[in-house]
Amino acid sequence: MNDSIGIFIGGFIPALAFGVGALLQKQSNDIGIGQNYYLLYFAVGIVLTSVASYFLFPRHHLSHLAGLFAMGHGVLFGAGFICLAMGLTIYQEPVSKLVPLANMSTLVTVFLGLTIFGEYAKLNAFNLLLGASLVVCGGVLVSRA
Repeated sequence: MNDSIGIFIGGFIPALAFGVGALLQKQSNDIGIGQNYYLLYFAVGIVLTSVASYFLFPRHHLSHLAGLFAMGHGVLFGAGFICLAMGLTIYQEPVSKLVPLANMSTLVTVFLGLTIFGEYAKLNAFNLLLGASLVVCGGVLVSRA
């Protein structure tokens, strides 16, 4: 399979989806919604996409341990969205400033992927460090905007 297709589908499309999703969150918060209801509606959206994914992936198996990890991801994702909503609504920070900072989560993922899963053997260390440095510089610049 072509690597560039995998990068496009697994990288650029999610970036577009998450970026537009942050704008939808801001609009929802601006109109006025309690975060408990926001997360419930958000969960409905996830359920709808999970139904679609059932038809996209041919293997349907269940591991309760894997399900616990997925639930942990959901809890952390929900907590992150609550914090983002607080930044937008309570502290009135612009979405264009908060989302780039929140997306520095890539650095956490890179570090944990390298240490926990041993992915360092599959990567170009120079490019990785250069890219991570640019993310940090971008975060610093955005926080001062």
